[in-house]
Amino acid sequence: MKRNVRSESTGSSVVLGLTLLFSSSPSFALFYSAEAIEGWVIDMETGRPLEGVIVVAHWQLRGGFEGGTPIRELRILETVTDTNGRYLFPSWGPKLALMGQLRSESPEILMFKPGYKFQLLNNPWYSDRDTSKSDWNGQTVKLERFAGTLGEYAQHLWLLNNTLWNAGYTVGEHSGDFCGWRSFPRMLRAMDELDRKLEPLRLMETSVTARLRANEAKLLAAGCGSVADSLGK
Repeated sequence: MKRNVRSESTGSSVVLGLTLLFSSSPSFALFYSAEAIEGWVIDMETGRPLEGVIVVAHWQLRGGFEGGTPIRELRILETVTDTNGRYLFPSWGPKLALMGQLRSESPEILMFKPGYKFQLLNNPWYSDRDTSKSDWNGQTVKLERFAGTLGEYAQHLWLLNNTLWNAGYTVGEHSGDFCGWRSFPRMLRAMDELDRKLEPLRLMETSVTARLRANEAKLLAAGCGSVADSLGK
């Protein structure tokens, strides 16, 4: 009788330990999906629709010891606004994530049109949020024209470039995928054009495109191809 009690107790402890391990760990398998996102972009001053705004949405998985380290991009999508200022991201999923968790702020949406201030949009955080939805679906966003020097514009765009760099390249240090930048070629071309304008000024601000060019050997070794090929140059 004692042997049976000890055996049952040991078995229960093992089951309990495994349950706690998988329930507390930020790294477990889940299937994620996202609903379509439709929105409009207008000029803040005139209220007119803005055509040609580059819009990038990315769904980033976080992990690590405290669950806050970007470890993989689950999805990166890019589009551009039409004559009515409308953009659309299609629905996707289900997609399996073996590691990390999709944070409730996802997706992060980046908007840029040359001559305007960029916009970075995401969902407000709260627990148990439905990560398949975006609060920006069906919303109209206003972009403000940038008033300042070219150098000041480069400084303003630092956060945009750094976000693109992290999403398109840096997460590869954890996931092994250094090719995420290939998902936003329009944004790369816009930053490359700005680089050419900034070159005579010899400014220290570095665009995502310039950083990628500096890591060309690593990109080629990872099978991503060259930045020039992606830009069509």
